[in-house]
Amino acid sequence: MELNRGDIVIVNLYPKKGDEVGKIRPAVIVSGNDENAILDTVMLMPLSTDLIDNMYPYRMKILKRDGLKEDSDILINQIRALSKTRIKEKVAKLTSVEYDSVIQNLCKNF
Repeated sequence: MELNRGDIVIVNLYPKKGDEVGKIRPAVIVSGNDENAILDTVMLMPLSTDLIDNMYPYRMKILKRDGLKEDSDILINQIRALSKTRIKEKVAKLTSVEYDSVIQNLCKNF
């Protein structure tokens, strides 16, 4: 499966530790296309349907689309690298404006 930055995929985040987000859930790929093509891992941010307003730069709301069935928050502060074997399927894609906003918010976390 070809994986590109901005793709929203279903990923298995078990086992979880402490306050990490777990479950099988959507996540957005933030690693670059070149890295995604050659590495066995991708960088991603999980999504949550437990929406919380005014949580920039830690969360960013996106609206449901394609196979993403509910409005969701991107959990920017939960970024992680995972094996591609944890990815089940692609369900949607961020727009380029949304992707740029995610990266800007990620930079604000540092």
